[in-house]
Amino acid sequence: MARLVSNTPPFTQKTMIEKTEIEAKAKEFELHVANVQRDYVFGWLLFGIFTSSKLKDQIFLKGGNALRKGYFRDTRFSSDLDLGIPNDIEQTVLLDEFNAVCAFVEHHAGISFVTDENKVEEKFAAAEAPIPGLRVYEARIYFRDFYGKADHFKIKVAMDITRFDKVLLPIQSVDLIHPYSDASDVACKIQCMKLEEIIATKLKCLLQREHAPDLFDYVYSIKQLGGELNKTEVITTLVQKTIFGRNPHVLKCILRNTPFDYFKSYWATTVVCAKQFIFGVEEAITFFLSDLEGLFTIYPDNGFEAFAYFGPELRLPIMKAGREQTLLKICYKGADRLVEPYSLKYMQRKDGVEREYLYVYNLSGGDSEPGIRSFVAEKIEAIENTNEKFAPRAQIELSKAGELPENPYLFDPDRPTPAPRPRHRVSKLTRGWGSAASSIKYIYQCSYCGRKFSKSKHDGSLREHKDKGGYRCGGRHGFYVDTKY
Repeated sequence: MARLVSNTPPFTQKTMIEKTEIEAKAKEFELHVANVQRDYVFGWLLFGIFTSSKLKDQIFLKGGNALRKGYFRDTRFSSDLDLGIPNDIEQTVLLDEFNAVCAFVEHHAGISFVTDENKVEEKFAAAEAPIPGLRVYEARIYFRDFYGKADHFKIKVAMDITRFDKVLLPIQSVDLIHPYSDASDVACKIQCMKLEEIIATKLKCLLQREHAPDLFDYVYSIKQLGGELNKTEVITTLVQKTIFGRNPHVLKCILRNTPFDYFKSYWATTVVCAKQFIFGVEEAITFFLSDLEGLFTIYPDNGFEAFAYFGPELRLPIMKAGREQTLLKICYKGADRLVEPYSLKYMQRKDGVEREYLYVYNLSGGDSEPGIRSFVAEKIEAIENTNEKFAPRAQIELSKAGELPENPYLFDPDRPTPAPRPRHRVSKLTRGWGSAASSIKYIYQCSYCGRKFSKSKHDGSLREHKDKGGYRCGGRHGFYVDTKY
């Protein structure tokens, strides 16, 4: 009978499964064999990482595959592995560890990896990070198709490794789930983000993006666990991860008004699950909305500072305009304006007042020249999407809306307030982007000493400088943490 055969002879293969098992699983689940092969390889890679690698005591699994490999045997198939690590790690060190894991797995399972094509790279430039300060490596690992009919046919395994990953709940040690006949050969404990925090993170993602698997993961998890899940821990963790601590009822209203039409369009193509365990998008939406009410029971509407947030009636058109890069029509303080939306940020004034600010480039309307403006929710009288496209003048950061900011201050809290001087001041908000006097600043933090620098362009290179203690710092590169308008 045909078995998984490695094309690299130096290793003695000890454990192999028949390719007919993969085919049978694919047929049973009505999925492409590549999805099943990848899922099988994920199990062995996790076994290698958490038993043979030096990373095993540092790294942890999160995201969709944490659900499938750590908590639920029959949930959806995820296309990648999301991993977190609480500190930093060099690309070369990570690549060496993954190559060693591949060699370990090849020796024990007969899976043939193309290690000379394995890569570890920064997933995105600092300026493009969906969350300020987010630092993620993307690892690409290739293995040869199990059938061996064409040596050139390779399947990619993608891994995202988030450095300096902050978790709120204790990391869990759970049994690796490997629903194949060689499960006993990979029996081990893996480190996973706690289930309640994974679910809270899925809810936060629903707040910021339209991704059908997030809705599926949330609903599937709740359905499977019923009363076993600590929902108080879920909701308190969610609130801690967002800006809505003063009035979580606003967060519930935003989630309740999620634009589900998008999920309906992409459910069948983005949720990869065995036919026996998948459910329809309408069922998922109904369940989600019903469960949402009970989830927020501990947070009744206190009416506190609701004006400080952009509620769903304002937030949804703003987020839509950001995704589609289309202009917004806004009636603000009685004047109609045509604007390009860029950011929703939760900031604190010098008097301690905290609120969300919408940063836009005002093209027309109002009583001043075109340029940067900041709007608050309570002064917006009407808002309307348009079909008119715009070319962004800066990074659109609306996908970060709802995140706790790295730097929440509209002022420099470390700078003493100077004595007032009578002088004429030109408002920054009257200056336009693209000119030498632009008021937009990008904040970069030195990777070595932690000192922050304000820059007029997205550029992480740093000049020679001293650290906060006055000593010379060798750091010459910073990572992006914030944008100041």
